[in-house]
Amino acid sequence: MVTYTYDSEENLSDKDFMVMLYTDFEKLFFYTAYKYTSNREMAEDIVQESLVNLHQKIETIRPMDHAVLAAYVRTTVRNTAINIIKAHGYEKDLRLEDNIKTTSEMQGASLDDLLSLTRYRDLLKKIWPLLSEEERFLLEGKYVLGYKDNELAIKAGCKASSIRMKLTRARRHALTIIVEQEGVKRFDEA
Repeated sequence: MVTYTYDSEENLSDKDFMVMLYTDFEKLFFYTAYKYTSNREMAEDIVQESLVNLHQKIETIRPMDHAVLAAYVRTTVRNTAINIIKAHGYEKDLRLEDNIKTTSEMQGASLDDLLSLTRYRDLLKKIWPLLSEEERFLLEGKYVLGYKDNELAIKAGCKASSIRMKLTRARRHALTIIVEQEGVKRFDEA
């Protein structure tokens, strides 16, 4: 399995490292920025300012593991977005970062359903270290970084048709651990 750290890239200049960082996380940068604004220009400003902020912390981020770096990028974009939006006086337009679904998607969901989803997300955080490196890579790529199946297949070095089954197995394994460790009923058992 490939190690997803950047510290092995010691020979890269700062500029090349930042280009690689942006290339690897471009979707995450924009996905996170668009959680806070629907304005394309503002989203681009948020991403650009986030890159400047990350460049200032380059010595800190270079040795980070891929998953940790993804979280760091997401947090940086989030904080930058909030600062930019507040600086422009658009607090009323500030979108809630933790909304998983849009308002129209949530209209059919009850409060109990939403609380259950939040609880499962918290449980997933608790069992994350118990998953294999491949399972974490697949789940992070699909649900955090937003890769499509074919993009994830390229990064994993397998066929796109295989990715769907690997993701299914990773999801099932995560759910099995949650059920065993936490004694939680599955949604379909409620």
